[in-house]
Amino acid sequence: MKQTRITILHLITTLDVGGSEMMLLKLLSLMNRRLFSNCVVSFADIGPVGEKILAMGIPVYALNMAEGRLTLAACVKLWKILRAVRPMVLQTWLYHSDLLGVIFGKLSGIDKICWNIRCSYMDLNVYRAQTRWSIRLCSLLSSLPDAVVTNSNEALNFHVKILGYRTDHWEVIPNGFDLARFKPDKQSRLRLLAELGLPHNKESGAVSTQADNKNGNGVFLIGFIARYDPMKDHPTFIRAACLLLKERRDIHFVLVGRGITWQNRAFSMQIPDTWKGHFHLLGERYNIEHITSGLDVASSVSRGEGFPNSVGEAMACGIPCVVTDVGDSAIIVGDTGRVVPPGNPEATARAWNELVELGVDGRKKLGLSARKRVKDNFELSKIVKQYESLYNSLVKTR
Repeated sequence: MKQTRITILHLITTLDVGGSEMMLLKLLSLMNRRLFSNCVVSFADIGPVGEKILAMGIPVYALNMAEGRLTLAACVKLWKILRAVRPMVLQTWLYHSDLLGVIFGKLSGIDKICWNIRCSYMDLNVYRAQTRWSIRLCSLLSSLPDAVVTNSNEALNFHVKILGYRTDHWEVIPNGFDLARFKPDKQSRLRLLAELGLPHNKESGAVSTQADNKNGNGVFLIGFIARYDPMKDHPTFIRAACLLLKERRDIHFVLVGRGITWQNRAFSMQIPDTWKGHFHLLGERYNIEHITSGLDVASSVSRGEGFPNSVGEAMACGIPCVVTDVGDSAIIVGDTGRVVPPGNPEATARAWNELVELGVDGRKKLGLSARKRVKDNFELSKIVKQYESLYNSLVKTR
């Protein structure tokens, strides 16, 4: 007898380029099509990630809610989609989707609802009232979903101990990484240097000015890939960068993410005029692997993370990382990089400088260990199987 496929509807706030959106894209790309049938609903428009999901032959619906504003038309459309698809499992991603998903899912008779949370800490004072109320309501309704997925143990502890989540079924499933896409690539550095307007030696790829024997590359590229958001703590990154630039003039900082542009005055005005030539703001990008693999060091200075995608991607590319001790970042990096306290620019600058002083061979050794750590623990196909196992178990208990 032919096995019935498990139908899953994924409800997500946006389909822009972000950690949750990319994890959803990676999950859908490898799920067994013979056993699972997926569709996606975005609160906003289809977005660049939605276009990629559509290209895989997976239906994507958009509620077209402007800036997260809930409208009657969006509610009616969501209700009709849920009633038409009638998924066996409703998988929601992030707080706003968790909240609306559990309300509309229960009302429309969906049997199994699974939340997905991605953050290990949030300073609610820096977010809009709408977000604060969504999180508080999620806490009150947290006994309703049949399971809650989180990407880190620290996120689980934060939501239980601090936010008061009351579900009995937690699943810790870390982010997964495509090692065929994120890999060491010497050509990426040459392309990145050319894009940044930094000269390099045609024979060796080494920059021809400000040569540093320990660096071996002439200039040293430190990257930070994160959207403009209070929890990402770009001010600490900028302060740490300025501290290091006082000691070394061969450092350049590559920043990528939504809102990370010179046009965003709230952000760019934080960079002192003296050092603006050392900061490269690339905005939101889709070819992250080509940027990450061209760095010397990747960094995350967030005040709150579950499992930062940018760190795992850098490690997969063989790039050593400096991360703040939030979420599971220290566990992910292990002894392949450096871990510093959050909100501490002095410690961050010292850690960067330690990796500069290691030289090319020392960083390469760390980078190879980092890639192996990702391969052993966070390879994408292994993570997808954990999601598939969860969905199977939920349907079996219907």
